[in-house]
Formats: sequence, C-alpha cells, structure tokens
Amino acid sequence: MADDSDMRSRQQQARQQKMMNAHKKQMQMMAWAKQQQSIQPQAKNMGSSFSSTMGRAYDDLPIMEPNDIIFVPDSAASQASRESFESACQHGPLSTVQSIVSTESHRSAPIKTPTPSFLHHGLIIALTAGNIDVAHYLLSAGAPIVRQTPTTILSAPPDQQIPLFDLLTHHGWTPNTPGYYGEVLLPKIITNLPLLRWFLAHGANPNLGAQRDNRDRNGASETDSCAALQAAAGSCDVETVRMLLDAGAEIRNGVPLHCAAGVCPAGENPHVDAVTPSREFDVGRIPVMALLVERGADVNQAEESRHMVARYAIVHAVMAGAVER
Repeated sequence: MADDSDMRSRQQQARQQKMMNAHKKQMQMMAWAKQQQSIQPQAKNMGSSFSSTMGRAYDDLPIMEPNDIIFVPDSAASQASRESFESACQHGPLSTVQSIVSTESHRSAPIKTPTPSFLHHGLIIALTAGNIDVAHYLLSAGAPIVRQTPTTILSAPPDQQIPLFDLLTHHGWTPNTPGYYGEVLLPKIITNLPLLRWFLAHGANPNLGAQRDNRDRNGASETDSCAALQAAAGSCDVETVRMLLDAGAEIRNGVPLHCAAGVCPAGENPHVDAVTPSREFDVGRIPVMALLVERGADVNQAEESRHMVARYAIVHAVMAGAVER
C-alpha cells in the first residue's frame, strides 16, 4: 500500500511539473508575441529605424517562435544545438537530414514541423560545405533564401560554387537580387573569371551596386553604380574589364580609370609611405587604362566627392609612384 501511495504521489508531482512547464512555455510565447506586436508598428513608423539601418546578419529570416533564434547562424547558441543535423547537412548522408526534417518537432513548442529558421540553418551549412544534394532538399522543403544567404556560397569549395548558385536560381534568386543596403555579389567575384562569366551569362547587371548612403537596409540597389567596374579596374585584368564593358558597364558611373592609375603593389600605401613600384608592375597597369580610354574614359575627369580625394587619374598615378602610367 505504501509503495502504491508513493507511486501515485510521484505521478501526481510529475503531472504538476509538466503542467507548470507547459504554463511557463505558454507565458513565454505570449510575452514574445506581445513584444513583436509592439515592435512592428514602431519599426514601421520610424522611417530610418534601427531595423532598417542596423541588425544581425540574418535578421530578415522569418522567426516563428522565440527559440528559433538559436538557429540564426550568427547566434552563439547555434554552436551547441542540433549537432546531428548540422553534421549531416555538412557531410551527409542526405537520408539523415531527410529523417530529421520529416520527424522534427525540434523544440517543446506547439509547432511540430521545422520552421524556416531551422531549415535555413541547415541550408547555410550545406551551402558552405558545397553539399548540393542537402541544399537542394532543404530548399525544396521550404528553406528561405534571405538577403545574406547567397554570400555563403563564396565560402564553398570553388568547384561547387557555380552549381550552388545555379541551384539558387531555381528557387527565385538571381545575380541581381539585392543583399542588405542593395549590395550585389558581382563586385565580389570579379577575380573569379569562371564565376564572373556565369553571373554575366545569367543576367548580372554590372551597373547595380550598394546604396551610397546606406539609407535602407532592406532596400534596392543603386542602378548607376560603378562598383564592379572599379573593382575590376583595380585588379588590372584586361579580360575582366572587357567582359564588364561588353556587358554594359557604364564608365561614367564612376572613376575606373582613377582606380587603375592608382594601383599600388601589395602591402604598399601612399598615405603611409612613398610607393616605388617596379617598372614591370607599372607597365602592367597600362593595358587596362588604355582599354578604358578606348571605351570612353576621360583622362581629365575630376572625381566628384564630398570627401577629400585625389580628384584626377594622374594624381592617383603619381601617388602610386608610377612613371610609365
């Protein structure tokens, strides 16, 4: 009898504890929902608000419940969570990812299917690792492509980058899809000729670029940017510059000639000490400059800026220690 009484007592305590935990969880959910309701109108009415000018790397990722935040990739807590899922997304096998996703009730919460945040967490791991099969599955399962997602591919193995970008195009992304503050990927990949060819072949607009004034974190790109062409001119690769010009890059959008004229050897800075490039280095910059002038660059163009700059291409060349240029 005593044993039965003790067992009933323990069962009752367990039920009470379970009810208390459920109530606590419900209160947390209600508090979080109330907080979101109060934040959203403020963000809407503040214009250039905190949400539109600052934030986390993935703050445009849908958050369905409070605990979703541990699956935001730059959260410290993400390192300690879902180790089996993360390992499978990185190394495979796909069957393990499929099993976890199909049976996942990954938190003690009312939502019994994986949230977008959970799926996206796996997606960026798969993209970084170059695991195309897992990435394809997670995208098909509903993983969102948010503004910073494509950038992850630049950390993938080089031979997997084009297939991964191609995969994203089948789920709504294009090379012209803006990141935060309208930034696009084209200026970041100009030294990778195969990837550059792929981007241009898939419609990348070389005149798109980040907003000059960072006015809207979730806004559109500038349509008269010279970021890609200036980056290419600074790399002094003639083929890269020609590819961008042939794709419609507008020289008048910026000062690409200035960028080519002012290139310094690696590690040298004219604002720190005198630059003394070799003759070979100096002469090696001329083909890009000649191409730009041939395509319409004005050697006497004065750079317009609210900052103190060396306004003319020849001044950039002198600062770079150039003689032949």
